[in-house]
Amino acid sequence: MKRRLSARTESSIARRSVREEKKGGDRKIGQRFGSLIVGAALGASPLMVARAHADEQQLQLQINAMKRQLEKMEHKLAEKKQAPAPRVVGTPAGTAPVMARNGNEIIIPAPAPPPPAAADGRTMFAKALPSWVDGIHFSMAGSFIAMEGAYRQHSEVANGASDPPFGSPGIPLQNSALYNEREFRASAQQSRIAMKMWGDIDPNQHVKGYYEMDFLGASTDANNRESNSFTPRIRQAFGEYDNDLWHFHFVGGQAWSLLAQSRVGMLPNSENVPLTIDAQYVVGFDWLRNPQLRFVYDVNKIASFGVSVEQPAAVFPGSPSASTVSPPAPIATSINNTCTGATHLNGSTTCSNDVAPDVIEKFALDPGFGHYELLGVERWFSDEVANTTVPNSWSQNVTMGWGVGGNALLPAIPKVLDLQGSVLYGQGIGRYTSSQLPDAVIGPNGSLSPITELSFMVGAVAHPFEGNDIYTYYGEDRTYANAWTVGATQGGWGNVNFLNNGCLNQNLGGGTLGGFNTPISGTTCTFDVQKAQEFTIGFWQDAYKGDFGRLRYGLQYEYVKLTAFPGSPGPITATSTPNQGLTPDNNIVMLSFRYYPFN
Repeated sequence: MKRRLSARTESSIARRSVREEKKGGDRKIGQRFGSLIVGAALGASPLMVARAHADEQQLQLQINAMKRQLEKMEHKLAEKKQAPAPRVVGTPAGTAPVMARNGNEIIIPAPAPPPPAAADGRTMFAKALPSWVDGIHFSMAGSFIAMEGAYRQHSEVANGASDPPFGSPGIPLQNSALYNEREFRASAQQSRIAMKMWGDIDPNQHVKGYYEMDFLGASTDANNRESNSFTPRIRQAFGEYDNDLWHFHFVGGQAWSLLAQSRVGMLPNSENVPLTIDAQYVVGFDWLRNPQLRFVYDVNKIASFGVSVEQPAAVFPGSPSASTVSPPAPIATSINNTCTGATHLNGSTTCSNDVAPDVIEKFALDPGFGHYELLGVERWFSDEVANTTVPNSWSQNVTMGWGVGGNALLPAIPKVLDLQGSVLYGQGIGRYTSSQLPDAVIGPNGSLSPITELSFMVGAVAHPFEGNDIYTYYGEDRTYANAWTVGATQGGWGNVNFLNNGCLNQNLGGGTLGGFNTPISGTTCTFDVQKAQEFTIGFWQDAYKGDFGRLRYGLQYEYVKLTAFPGSPGPITATSTPNQGLTPDNNIVMLSFRYYPFN
């Protein structure tokens, strides 16, 4: 009776709890249901209450165990991050090495067996790539396979890819059999291999390496005067470091000279090179590809200041190794040394006597519309001079050359038409011209005297539709006379007393006369170039561009003309004709097919 009354009482309490919940009481839902369950359990059986209490304790124990296990795992992970790098300790020969870590030694697998020996008994080493390779990007964009041809009105004995330097000698004179020969040649030598590697040290520091070569050279014409075309012909091979935080850039290796015009900034691979098929480019385009150390500082990519220290070389009229002049006392001079193959220089040419590198400074501006440059260059020419009347009186003389200039590139119609212009003026700057005019001549006292020169070029490049480029350029390389007369001795450059009566009439003597200047016996032809001129026009068109690369073809016409300083007619004979201003020219047509597999 008492038990039933207790049950009814508990049931009544539960019903009141439900009513209070519906009325929005302040007690929590979990507590009221808990009271209902407890009441029911009390009314039903104390055994059920004890069982529920035991289950709750067991669950809590499991939770605590999991917490302790998680804490142990976190502790071990922290120790692993703070642990020093494993240290390999010495082990007996033939056993696996033992590695120590945090005072505990663990056995690691035995090292791999040594690589097999070569057939001749030497060890063959197999080295894995360094770890930083994973962070380096690689591209061969710019590589192409070329087939090119050239037709010339007057034979220049040149291949299908490039003229020799336009003013040295460039075009055969009328006295040469070459002047009356037509010429067609084809070549694949301008095919190019290009490789670019780059990566990021961190978000502000970047490195780049670039290598570019072609086959446009021969062992007998390799020299360091313009393109440094030693075979196999390295066009460019340089490394570059860029720091965005300090706005500093460093370049070391062979690249286009800092003096060459750029499209933006003044770092390598930004050069504004004429689009010509002719690898000698255009008269008036100033350039070298030169070993150098270049330092550049930029201001937010808008303004750039650069200094480049570059390999020197000097160009003289002809290829003299020594000369003798006759002022009041005879003087002998040496301005070149014979290059030797044993020193990895072409033994069939000459090396100038250089005492210091060329130094080039440039300021470039990219205001958002076009690109503008101001530049300067300093050079030093050296020769050995001896007074032949005084024994053992050799001495070295050094003469300075210089140049100033500027370049501009204007997007007249953005993405449709670009206009450009460049100018360079100074003394001793012939090496930087496409005509390769001489830098200096021997003066009356035996020392070198730089020649004053002017070089300029204007051009336009149009992009009328996708995959098409149409270009036209006009340029001049001009020299000014630097002549002297001492007694009966004539010297210098452009001297009006030089004889040129043998320049016009062709030498009809026996044998093969394939020289550029072959005057008839008894006559003289001194051909000093006053100016070289060129007009050229051409186009490039994409025939295909897609997943398998790009196929392009191009056609170019160029007209080149040389003008000589007028000289003395000299003695007139039945086989000679005086000349007062020789002007040989040439009409040239070039065709090119190029396949770019990585573009």
